[in-house]
Amino acid sequence: MNNETWIKRWAGSYTFISCTYWGKQYYNSLRNVYGRGLNKTLFIHKKGTVSFFIRENELQEFGHFLADIVRDQPSKVEQMLTILKKKTDDLLVVMNELQDDIPSSEEYQKFLEIFDNYLGHYVFMKKTVDFLEHDLLEKYFPLFKDARMYSELVYSKSETFFRGLVKLIGEKENVDHNLLTCLMKEELEEYIAHGVLPDIRILQQRFDASLLTYEDGELHIIYGEDALEMENRIAHQDDQTVLKGVVAYPGKVIGKCKIIFDPFEQRDFVEGEILVTGMTRPEFVPYMGKAAAIVTDAGGMLCHAAITSREMKKPCIVATERATKFLKDGDLVEVDADNGIVRKL
Repeated sequence: MNNETWIKRWAGSYTFISCTYWGKQYYNSLRNVYGRGLNKTLFIHKKGTVSFFIRENELQEFGHFLADIVRDQPSKVEQMLTILKKKTDDLLVVMNELQDDIPSSEEYQKFLEIFDNYLGHYVFMKKTVDFLEHDLLEKYFPLFKDARMYSELVYSKSETFFRGLVKLIGEKENVDHNLLTCLMKEELEEYIAHGVLPDIRILQQRFDASLLTYEDGELHIIYGEDALEMENRIAHQDDQTVLKGVVAYPGKVIGKCKIIFDPFEQRDFVEGEILVTGMTRPEFVPYMGKAAAIVTDAGGMLCHAAITSREMKKPCIVATERATKFLKDGDLVEVDADNGIVRKL
């Protein structure tokens, strides 16, 4: 791992539970759809906040593979995006049906059959546009954007679903539901089937700081200081005063930073501050509405921050990799979204 270059693809307020599902899905679900997947992925979890990384070489290879599908099999584009919409409808319906009670094993299996096979088509919609040449991007962007907007709520809803489920379990078992967000997928399924929970001390370790890697479909976890040390190595922190990213919407502003990881945590946010986060999703919209500009660690052409900033006409830079490490609350910065540069002043 020491010699590998990792790219942060998304970050935000997500559960450890979700990571243990997604890690397997990036390996298995992608193979079910494309015959190939990502052999190694990495999640860093700290007290309810997650950053997700892919090895740079794998990201490039898989991104160009998706772009080749558009180039060589154009009829596949609408077909894949139509399937995504159907899967979106099915998944939202089943989560809505199961949200008010702890499901039976049979009911939960109904959810899993859809959820475990959703990511393959979602990845096609989300990642392909970042690797298309200009003429293909112009031609197909409206279709990809339409599918993106249609599926916008799925992963916010899946987080709400998991958090609601562990809250019900916590109330029943008299256990802190925040710690129960750190169940592994197998442990959650074991509880649903047999009512058994793991040692609470293990959950506390995972909640405080944990790093999950999936390699060839197998999960490996490290905890505590070892996880934090590995995060620092991956983050490539340095003393530079300039940060570069991808322009989502142009413009240039100067303002003070406010770093927000969890949109559900109540934070004072002053009109005209610069919103800095791992990535945004619909729950961030109230902050985005007040922000003078938006800067994220992760994202691409169809990320939530890119689409929403264009609608709001607010300067936005995504895919900086390390804005949340590079900047601190109150830093005065210039966001030069004409050139994709953030400068500390």
